[in-house]
Amino acid sequence: MKKNLKLFLMAWLFILVWVPGVFAAGKSTDPPKYGGTLTIFEIAPGINPMSWDNADWVWKHGYDTGFYMEHLLMGDLRKGPRGTNQYDFQEMAWIPPEFVRGELLQKWEVKKKSLQVIFHLRKGVMWQEKPGIMKARELVADDVVYSMNRVKSARRAMPNHIDFIDRWEIIDQHTLIMHMKEWVADWQFRMGFGAYTAIQAPEQEKAPGGASKWGNACGTGPYMLTEYKDGHSQTYTKNPKYWDSEIIGGKKYELPFTDKVVMMLIKDEATQIASLRTGKVDLMMTINWKYVDDLKKTTPQMQWKRVLVGINSAMAMRMDTKPFNDIRVRRAMNLAINKKEIIDSFYKRNAELYTYPFPSTFKEIYTPLEKLPPSARELFSYNPEKAKKLLAEAGYPKGFSFRAQISNQSQTDLDVAAMVVAYLARIGVTLELEPMDYQSWLSMLTKKTYSPGLFFQTGHGTPIQGIRNKFQTGQTWNTSMMSDPYMDKTLEETLTNPNLTDKKVNEVLKKLIVYGLDQAPVIILPQQYVYVVWWPWVKNYYGERRVGQQRSGPIHARVWIDQEMKKKMGY
Repeated sequence: MKKNLKLFLMAWLFILVWVPGVFAAGKSTDPPKYGGTLTIFEIAPGINPMSWDNADWVWKHGYDTGFYMEHLLMGDLRKGPRGTNQYDFQEMAWIPPEFVRGELLQKWEVKKKSLQVIFHLRKGVMWQEKPGIMKARELVADDVVYSMNRVKSARRAMPNHIDFIDRWEIIDQHTLIMHMKEWVADWQFRMGFGAYTAIQAPEQEKAPGGASKWGNACGTGPYMLTEYKDGHSQTYTKNPKYWDSEIIGGKKYELPFTDKVVMMLIKDEATQIASLRTGKVDLMMTINWKYVDDLKKTTPQMQWKRVLVGINSAMAMRMDTKPFNDIRVRRAMNLAINKKEIIDSFYKRNAELYTYPFPSTFKEIYTPLEKLPPSARELFSYNPEKAKKLLAEAGYPKGFSFRAQISNQSQTDLDVAAMVVAYLARIGVTLELEPMDYQSWLSMLTKKTYSPGLFFQTGHGTPIQGIRNKFQTGQTWNTSMMSDPYMDKTLEETLTNPNLTDKKVNEVLKKLIVYGLDQAPVIILPQQYVYVVWWPWVKNYYGERRVGQQRSGPIHARVWIDQEMKKKMGY
């Protein structure tokens, strides 16, 4: 018996030491405290909302509406740092299927052979009441069909994104079936937690001013949008009839905890840091690495988490325009840039060399640098002499001149672009930068009216969506205008084949990523690390940043403020 007890204790010791998060669910055991205001800087605090309407298809929609609008699916935070710690919820969009839970859905059933997904909505989810806009009522299947059809038929709809839907069939108020024209392997992202598929009430569109007016915004989420000040802030007020809850210390608590969340809109980094340092801001979801050492010295009480920015930085080279229609020129442009020197001298080693089009966190489809074919691996090296030779072979022995647009939103991006200008000058290439405000830059991108070059940042997306956005013909974010028959054909055949296992799909995607990278469609630039920082009075927060594309609202709904601690600390 003593031997069995010893084995039993050793087994439990093994679990406690080696199995992360077994007892971590609801790490905060202090009783939550309701009330107060959570003031935050989001990931892009200098960009105003672009639209409050789903059907406008703007990438930032989930960022601004994610506090009051909900999706069919979301990331399961219980499997993140606050729980089993299997996933960190840092990516801007991608959540592997095993870490997804229902949000407005109670459950769903996939019928591959019949190309159907059966959705079972949660019962008792209520639309927020908004005087003059809509009365409180239950969310029903008709709302989902209305919202999805409206987004699908929108003038600005992303090509091929949700065209796979054939029709919707309503079984009853809480059950509906999505019928597909063809199987789509990443339907969960496209329909469940992507940027454009929040469920929007028909009353919002019918109200005076339409769905794009912020005063008409309403939803089913934890907060209600109650104030918007252009260039200053967005205020979200607690929804007292919100349906979701959080288990902490074995006890169930209704959400959200704070009375308000104020999302500050300030472009100037120095002002952002001052607001954080003085306690006017409780939580900052992205802070540049260059401020961290000083802040750690002056305010050592702060909590920190280092994360790799979930986006790619690059300069697109239009493959439909001379001189970048020649792969030798595109390769030369990459060989001319000393990427390792940028990491060491500019980023002070706070950046990674190889994250395009995906970083190593996408382990199922990632090929390590040392395992890339030599031609692709070479793109990350510095060889100006070979760059000159390639230019001469392509007919540009004396180089050439071109222009590239860049958003002036980030000083870091402008500084790196200036370094690119200097490097290219060494091989006889003259690059003229054209800085412009973000809205003008984005308009130029979507209309494809930019010059042969375009500096851009784009999220990794999901494995499938990221490949489509960067390499597939006609996609909005295919900034290089790449059009490759092999890429297009192989990608579509893979995504629409219901007989392929997830493992087989990933194998094909892994090969396509290397193939697309090897075409050198962009000047690949290093990707920096940033920090998430919060004061110790911010409770039940573990550095998570996204539960779906650009959505942090459900994360903040689980945060509470220890106001006594804040006061004792002098803030």
